[in-house]
Amino acid sequence: MPKVRESNFDLLRIFSAFAVVMTHVSGFFLQFNEMRVPEGCRFPTMLIVTMASFAVPCFFMLSGAFILADERNADYKYFYKKSFKNIGITSAIFCMLYVIYGIARLMAGVFIFKKHGTDYVLPGLISVFKNIVVGNPYYHLWYLFTLVGLYLAVPFVIRLAADLRGGG
Repeated sequence: MPKVRESNFDLLRIFSAFAVVMTHVSGFFLQFNEMRVPEGCRFPTMLIVTMASFAVPCFFMLSGAFILADERNADYKYFYKKSFKNIGITSAIFCMLYVIYGIARLMAGVFIFKKHGTDYVLPGLISVFKNIVVGNPYYHLWYLFTLVGLYLAVPFVIRLAADLRGGG
């Protein structure tokens, strides 16, 4: 049976993608005081961020809808192999890039910009690697670790739902 494409889901993805971009662009103004954002820009910026905050949970729900609807994902081996290729490798690559970025930023702060003394290097390096272990390689990659946790549960949830429906 051919897959039927749900145009409402596609439209929701488009709106959500636009909202995520708006959140990132407008949120930038809220986070940096050194930009000296005029008072008149703060309320519209906060309004945009608030109105666009639906996007990330919406992406999670859309992912869940697509993943849980595919009965093939009940097979552990199939799903985990597919997921590792889709998000596992990507997560590892981007985490490593941010480790390199964190180390470069640390070294630049110590040796180029003289923000810290050399006694800060070891604690800084420990902090960079600790962030990977606790699932926070860089503030905007939190969702990768959340997806990994959610994806671990998918085959179990599909099987449980099938058992509850009496189809397992």
